[in-house]
Amino acid sequence: MKRVATLLSALSVVFYSGCATLNYAELEPQLKLWEVDHEYGRSIDALGQIDPKDPDYARAAKQRKQIEKKAAEYEQQVRRETSRKLKKGDWAAALDQYDEALSKYPTSAVIKDGLAKLHQQQRDTLEELELKRLIRHGEWLIGVIPFYQDIVRVDPRSRRAQDRLKRIQEEATEIAQELAIIGNKALADDELKKADATLPLALMLDNDPVIEESLNSLRARQKKIKSVNKKALLKKKQRLENKKKKRERTITTLVKRYDQAFAKEDFVTARQQLAAIEKVDPKYSTLASMKGTLQKATDNKVAQLFERGVSAYSRGLFEQAASEWRSVLKLDANHQQAKENLERADKVLKKIESLKQKQGG
Repeated sequence: MKRVATLLSALSVVFYSGCATLNYAELEPQLKLWEVDHEYGRSIDALGQIDPKDPDYARAAKQRKQIEKKAAEYEQQVRRETSRKLKKGDWAAALDQYDEALSKYPTSAVIKDGLAKLHQQQRDTLEELELKRLIRHGEWLIGVIPFYQDIVRVDPRSRRAQDRLKRIQEEATEIAQELAIIGNKALADDELKKADATLPLALMLDNDPVIEESLNSLRARQKKIKSVNKKALLKKKQRLENKKKKRERTITTLVKRYDQAFAKEDFVTARQQLAAIEKVDPKYSTLASMKGTLQKATDNKVAQLFERGVSAYSRGLFEQAASEWRSVLKLDANHQQAKENLERADKVLKKIESLKQKQGG
């Protein structure tokens, strides 16, 4: 007991003065208890006070790193759990958990930041709820005041009816002023949607010239924004129209070039023009049919060129045959038979050239 008391006394000095050093061997049992209770702040602070001359200093430093890692995991666990509680609408549990976490790890920037964000979220939510309450209350008053007025008209001698009407009208004035304050602040902060939800209702509840002036300012700003948006929309529409016209002009030029190339049986150029058309407008109305027509014409041309090459080769016109098959490969790079025939013709031409050189020698 005396040893525990001595340890607690030393720890008190550490936590309140920050001036003492601790013995790791004596501190170790307390560290285990703190770890079970997630008292990471105390553990880290205490380990930071271990004397560097302590024979167990290396163990203490290693344990501190382990505790800091667990503390980081604890921080994220707190954030996740409070987030889940908020989704369920359990604000009390979320606030309690952050308070508990901060008491266990008071130096944690993550927990402090999370609690600050929670408080801000709480303030924002309360503000939204209060605004909804005021709007609903105001709408209710607008609906109910005519009934109180009718009661007074029907029973003009009833003091009770007059008092009730007076109270409800005073309540309407009070709610109107609260709505006007919120509306004016929203107007100043450029939150026009909120201002539009409050100022018109405030004026319906209380025909106050000051509220009317605020509402006029709102309408003027809305009108200006609408005008600006309209101009921006017109500009955007004009840009799109110009872009469309430019695309149409480009397509017209490309189609003309395609037709010219097709007429000359320059199918390579024709194919390039179709690729350009597809890039400009993949949904061009006649693109599919143009592709089909070009492919059919290309296939016919390939067959014609290939046969001309075979005919030339059989008549010993090897250069002409090679030229025809090269033309085939320009139109159809995957034409295997043309590739093989061209290789054969090139070999024959090389042999002929070699023989000519020898004869010349």
